[in-house]
Amino acid sequence: MARWAVLGTFLIAVATIGLRDGQRAADANGLGGVCESTHGCLRGTRCVDQDGVMQGQCSTPCTDDMACADHFGGAVLCLGADLCARACGETADCPAGTECNAYGWCERPVSD
Repeated sequence: MARWAVLGTFLIAVATIGLRDGQRAADANGLGGVCESTHGCLRGTRCVDQDGVMQGQCSTPCTDDMACADHFGGAVLCLGADLCARACGETADCPAGTECNAYGWCERPVSD
């Protein structure tokens, strides 16, 4: 009987975690993509809006460049704000709506 209780608790926990992430848009963006909410980002990323760091882009937390590379492959870096960003050499390397900044990562231009 205890096995069933443990299994039931596990299944409820998994379902709760899955529902918490919510539904994503069919055309959701990956790392560095422009977003207005997490609904517009692929699973595993969220819409980040931190003044002075990253505003309205899909990202995920990180501890170092390798953490980003393990999750997203090459051409990524971990910003000092502990967020993964798409690395670039020029704007053509960036997702639509972003541009390559002076620090070598794709940034959404912010209007004043």
